[in-house]
Amino acid sequence: MSLHPCFKSPLSDRMEQFVAYKQMQGYDYEASANTLVFFDRFLCETNCLGEVLRSDCFPRYLETLSHLKPKTRESRLGVVHQFSLYLNVYRPESKVMALRLLPPFTRNIRFFRICSADVSRLMDAAKELPPKGGIRGPCIRFLLGLLYTTGLRISEAIHLNLGDIDLQRNTLFVRRGKFGKDRLISLESSTAKALKRWLKVRELYAGTGASAALLVVAPNKRLTPHQARRAFRRLCEKCDIKGDPSPRLHDLRHNFACDCMERWRAEGQDIQTLFPILSTAMGHVDPRATQRYIHIRAATLHSASEKIRNQFIQPTEETP
Repeated sequence: MSLHPCFKSPLSDRMEQFVAYKQMQGYDYEASANTLVFFDRFLCETNCLGEVLRSDCFPRYLETLSHLKPKTRESRLGVVHQFSLYLNVYRPESKVMALRLLPPFTRNIRFFRICSADVSRLMDAAKELPPKGGIRGPCIRFLLGLLYTTGLRISEAIHLNLGDIDLQRNTLFVRRGKFGKDRLISLESSTAKALKRWLKVRELYAGTGASAALLVVAPNKRLTPHQARRAFRRLCEKCDIKGDPSPRLHDLRHNFACDCMERWRAEGQDIQTLFPILSTAMGHVDPRATQRYIHIRAATLHSASEKIRNQFIQPTEETP
């Protein structure tokens, strides 16, 4: 689908203004804009025309989504709800989609527990990745440690440049993460030392300009997500780390969040106070996204999780 969706219904101008408004707030909103196209198309194909939304439009639109998976339906209806709120501000007679129309479903959180010992084994095995004596092995080795200790998304790590590194303050600057948000990542001392060692290896294979890639697998060749995931699967097979579901590179991010919560609990820290810090560090706009990363030892984390939910996730009234 086009990077710049073309809306064609009588509400096309308002839809374009809505997308621009969300982008001005700092959201990338490309995927959501493309999702809104389906509602725009629905309006064109039915008699739900005009410059306002009527109450009957929403259940009729929901009927057209019956063949989709629950998560996809939620995504499409969620964007319509946000747009209906926006339109209602300018046209009060336009109806707002009631939240009760959002189909409830159980989220299946895919998670594989990877402990620090497993990460150490994977990093040791990465030294043997072909070609022997090349930079690919050291690159993957450093990447695994970086993801496990920072909670970075693989896309964020791969797009890091040398100019994003501050060795004096031991920080990484993530430019335009998943939600178009910039953020600063603080490195643990061990990670900072590993970064300095990696930079010494890397300088033999790539340039040192501010825009040069941090992670390279060949002379001046940036690591790709596909290469990283393929190497991770190969290392898991070699180390006999397997299960159902099978481990993914993204699970390192999940484990980072879980380990932070576990460590704070063991230290007697106030998880309720520290949780927003974790949410910010992981680049989440909504704390609910961070809460989904609490997977392990549910019994010991249940109380903290409930406190987090009560504080940050308040019930939303349905709009009639």
